[in-house]
Amino acid sequence: TQQDPLAWRLARTSSGDLYLLIARRSEDGSIGGTGDGALYRSKDKAEHWTPVPLPEGVNAPNGLAIDPQAPARMYLAAWGRAVGMHGEGGGIYVTGDAGRTWRCALDRDQHLDDVTIDPRDPGILYAAGFESSAWRSADRGESWLRINGFDFKWAHRVIPDPADRNMIYVTTF
Repeated sequence: TQQDPLAWRLARTSSGDLYLLIARRSEDGSIGGTGDGALYRSKDKAEHWTPVPLPEGVNAPNGLAIDPQAPARMYLAAWGRAVGMHGEGGGIYVTGDAGRTWRCALDRDQHLDDVTIDPRDPGILYAAGFESSAWRSADRGESWLRINGFDFKWAHRVIPDPADRNMIYVTTF
């Protein structure tokens, strides 16, 4: 259980389940403490919450995107712990079974703030974070390419333009 949990993000599946991300309260590189972040699910409109295991070695969930056509498929953006030169436990993780198992899909960027599904095509995803990069996947998160031309630190979120499928917006801090 977290000490003084910080409710960071909510996400809802097309079937009505709610997911709540709890932000990590520590940058120290440890894992398994009261400052860890967490993920919870509610199947009864937020009356009760059940922990969902995070991927192994991850304790800083930042963003969660849920496939609108397959609600058990989710994408988790994580912020790496301060370990080694670039950090550990960050990136994009994918589950196809509502969080029972996870696998890492993007680890070249350890400090990601969010992951977004294109509302016109759930096979297209975007991710953004601290490392002067924004990312795009055209195959449901299986592979990721850096978006050329974006090189600003502290990207927050990629937002596809609702009217022009060739245009995206990247918010920054």
